[in-house]
Amino acid sequence: MSSQTIPSKKRLGARIVRAFFVGLSVGFAGGFGVYLLALAVNTLQGTSVLNPLAFLLLVLGFTTVASVGIELSKDLAND
Repeated sequence: MSSQTIPSKKRLGARIVRAFFVGLSVGFAGGFGVYLLALAVNTLQGTSVLNPLAFLLLVLGFTTVASVGIELSKDLAND
């Protein structure tokens, strides 16, 4: 069977799932780095200035939403 027999909705769904997974993977790696930076700032300051968990979640959410948005924009550009 050729790839043209697969409905475009299924391909889009697979791309969104893949983008979600990639966004989470990059988000955990980047979020951990930002988490360590926030811990370093707090250690240097001596008090809790930044919330490391908030920065981790911020980066995780941003990368996930950005990767899914990029995949959706690629689909819109193909139409």
